[in-house]
Amino acid sequence: MFVVANLVYAIALVLRIIIVLESFCIIVSAALSWFPFRGNFSYFCYSMAELINRPVRRFIPPLGPIDIAPIVSILLLIFIDAFLVRSLFDLAEVLR
Repeated sequence: MFVVANLVYAIALVLRIIIVLESFCIIVSAALSWFPFRGNFSYFCYSMAELINRPVRRFIPPLGPIDIAPIVSILLLIFIDAFLVRSLFDLAEVLR
């Protein structure tokens, strides 16, 4: 059973890393949107952030000039981390 526990633990760890990277890209993309310079790094962050922001914008449109999609996206990622990833870590602990 320890093999399944290690697999679940590894999946949870990879998901947590992806969530942290995605949150970082959303924050950097929102901060860099205030500046006109666009480079490879900003394009990468923007592309990664749009993976989450685009579906959120379908449900929550911008409020005039203010786009709250990055805030909602980060809150959604925090919820996924607290619920799904933490549940996978706990499941891995029980399976050991």
